[in-house]
Amino acid sequence: MALLPLLSTSIQQYWPDIPARSVLAAQVEQESGWQAAATLRTSRELGAGLGQFTRAYRADGSVRFDAVAELASAHPELRGWSWANAYDPRFQLAAVVLKNRTSYRAIGWAASPEDRMAMMDAAYNSGLGSVMKRRAKCKAMPGCVAGRWFGHMERSSTQSKSRVAGYGQSFADITNTHVRNVMVVRRPKYKIYFKE
Repeated sequence: MALLPLLSTSIQQYWPDIPARSVLAAQVEQESGWQAAATLRTSRELGAGLGQFTRAYRADGSVRFDAVAELASAHPELRGWSWANAYDPRFQLAAVVLKNRTSYRAIGWAASPEDRMAMMDAAYNSGLGSVMKRRAKCKAMPGCVAGRWFGHMERSSTQSKSRVAGYGQSFADITNTHVRNVMVVRRPKYKIYFKE
């Protein structure tokens, strides 16, 4: 957690009015355990650094998406970030803040600030499009409130429910576990740090 002050600086610089800084710190712990050199390598993707930004591959080996390139292109604050310096903590933590800020702003329809942060984390893990698909499916499910995460949208995943080789869980379970670990398991210690 020696890099927690650097995350605080990035938050202050790029998203000072975030409602819960603790969520981003818990997210970094979930993604990498605060290990700047953390790497996830499977046949379908490479995840790099504190935020585990990924480059995903198709079966033929071509790049399906490149989170580093996409974020660097979308945010002038990340100009100069590439796979040559993908693990740089300054870029990594700035990218964590900026990616989350973008998703949070797109999820203004959440029922509460807590639900909005949970959905933001789900978007961080599986993409904003995946969260929007969950919302649509939830709207069609009896008793499912499309603005709530726990007990509602967490049950409405359109992601695969089959266990994926190299991951140990289905993609639906990976997202649900990610949100629960960030919002419930890891976050309390950072609430203390940020005095939330």
